Amino acid sequence: MSLEHHQIEQQGCLCIAHVDATKLSGADIDGLIEELANRMRCDGATRFILDLAKVEYVDSSCIGSLVTFLQDLQAVHGSLMFACCQPNVAFLFKVTRLDTIFAMFDDVEQARGAAA
Repeated sequence: MSLEHHQIEQQGCLCIAHVDATKLSGADIDGLIEELANRMRCDGATRFILDLAKVEYVDSSCIGSLVTFLQDLQAVHGSLMFACCQPNVAFLFKVTRLDTIFAMFDDVEQARGAAA
């Protein structure tokens, strides 16, 4: 199964993915990450923002997929940021200390400004 409910907008090297799911597992997010990686390889995208406003739950395999994508981004000096995290998701990132690896922002515009 792959995450089918998302929208991606790209402006130059910046991609913003709006996720329209309430739960994310590794299997759910792999399709989205594949699409983002393709934009990195083919369209020159290096800065990625995931809008997680609707996401209430993220499992460990999803986090593993995101960390792997971040490692791929490091080869092109790219970045992966999160915006609009729900309290449960933000707490998970804080408890696992992933908030020190991934930049987290209150809203998409704030993340967009940081990506510039």
